[in-house]
Amino acid sequence: MIDFKNIEYVRPSLEDFKEKVQNIRFRLMTSQEVEAAESAIFEYEKLMSKFDTAYALCNILHDLDTSNEFYTDELEFYDEAIPTVSELSSGVLSILLNCPCAEQLRLKYGPMIFRKAQNQKETINKEVIGLLTEESALENEYGQLQSEAEIVFAGKTLNLSLLTPHMESTNRIERKAAAKAIDDYYMMRKPKFDQIYDDLVRVRTEAARKLGFESFTQLGYKRMERYDYNREDVDRFRNAILKYIVPITVKLRELQQERLGLDSLMFYDLPCMFKDGNPTPVVSMKDYEKVTGEFFRKMFEADPSFFDVLSDHGFTDLLSRKNKSTGGYCMYLEDYAIPFIFMNGNGTADDVATVIHEGGHAYAAIKSSESSPFVECLSPTLETCEIHSTAMEYMSYPFMNMFYGDAAEAYCQHHMVDGLLFLPYGCMVDEFQHIIYDDPDMTPDARHKVWKSLEEKYQPFIRYDDQPFHAAGGAWMKKDHIFTSPFYYIDYCLSQICALQLWNESRVDMKSALVKYNTLCEAGGNDTFLNLLKKAGLKSPFDVDVIKTIAYSCCDFLDL
Repeated sequence: MIDFKNIEYVRPSLEDFKEKVQNIRFRLMTSQEVEAAESAIFEYEKLMSKFDTAYALCNILHDLDTSNEFYTDELEFYDEAIPTVSELSSGVLSILLNCPCAEQLRLKYGPMIFRKAQNQKETINKEVIGLLTEESALENEYGQLQSEAEIVFAGKTLNLSLLTPHMESTNRIERKAAAKAIDDYYMMRKPKFDQIYDDLVRVRTEAARKLGFESFTQLGYKRMERYDYNREDVDRFRNAILKYIVPITVKLRELQQERLGLDSLMFYDLPCMFKDGNPTPVVSMKDYEKVTGEFFRKMFEADPSFFDVLSDHGFTDLLSRKNKSTGGYCMYLEDYAIPFIFMNGNGTADDVATVIHEGGHAYAAIKSSESSPFVECLSPTLETCEIHSTAMEYMSYPFMNMFYGDAAEAYCQHHMVDGLLFLPYGCMVDEFQHIIYDDPDMTPDARHKVWKSLEEKYQPFIRYDDQPFHAAGGAWMKKDHIFTSPFYYIDYCLSQICALQLWNESRVDMKSALVKYNTLCEAGGNDTFLNLLKKAGLKSPFDVDVIKTIAYSCCDFLDL
């Protein structure tokens, strides 16, 4: 297995890509025999894999050191190249839909690649290439601003990730000061973020209308490849969360207020769940790699674990530092069939949840690496991907003494509470985007008012005092998905209901839960979301009875 440091980044030639795609399209269009059609389409698959790998590698190298101008400049190349590549890709897949051997290929390889081909045909054409380029540049501008954040606090210059432990401090004065520092930071940059988002809404809406959609919402659902559910299903899901989960979160906040001994629970108190502090790992950050490898060895009864192998070969980078991009992710390098795990460990409880979450993504990527000859079908749609990661978080509970020692039970309780609190927040992010894209001419101030009204609906316990940015409905600007991944966020909520089904089963029979989990991982992206759930023996998150059952089980676990 290659070491990450030995993978050479080479910018792909767009001209070479265009020339080869044109040849492939002609061959596919004129193929009378299945073998000739397969030869053409799989040459295209190798071409796409090479391009995707270069792009993923460039992103990783940029995020490891955002001060390296070379990779910042390279990302600008992809801002311009990706829309063109997407349009060329759409052209090839459109030919696949109607080539002479289409029906034989469909019988041999199944319908999923054809669903994706049709979807791509409807979401990309030459008329929107310029708009897609502009959209990508705006998304990268937002990401770069976030990664470059420098906030002076307690005599130190910190990025957003390194400020998190201060937000969770047991010292209320420190929590409030940290919250104010973030509020001040965003308030100063609010006009810039408003402008970026205003431009994104304009560009996305224009692209949608050029493609024949009434609003970007319809295009957004197409982009997210929602083949077997629609806006009405999502709306019904959000309403169920409001009915069955929001009352639980209100109770959880009341209990938090009692534990902290406060007359009122303010916004800056929310991150601190316990008077003695949130549970933090007893292992040092430098040992995260070793202990995580040991955890996955025990979880899957395999030695070495897949995580050990990734770590030994440099495909993990877990700790926060200056000039490292914010956030966490698992990026798949298709040409090597190897995932890369990226996160920003800072000594908080989120560290363990994040490394296990991204480890779940990595495990699934490895398990599905040979599930399809089509790179488009190796990975499922994102709500399924998030089951891979989120379920791993919940099923990890019996092993948390490895990270937390005697505080393992407190961590599991904290993690479950966080998960329940997240569900209304995720629904709020989703409803916000529906409202915004339904009314794309809304002013920036009106958008902030929408967010504030949604906070009152989904998070009725929030209280602000002297934090003008947040009090005016600005908190949505901190959520990168709203800027860079429209309509993605509800996927986390859908996946969490599915993940909690696996957790509930694991409480009784871990082996049975892992069989279902592995079935889902191994299936890759060869079917739609709801069909993959059926194959794995899981129920639809749109079933209100499922949400009611999960709410009951979580309350039982938390002794509510």
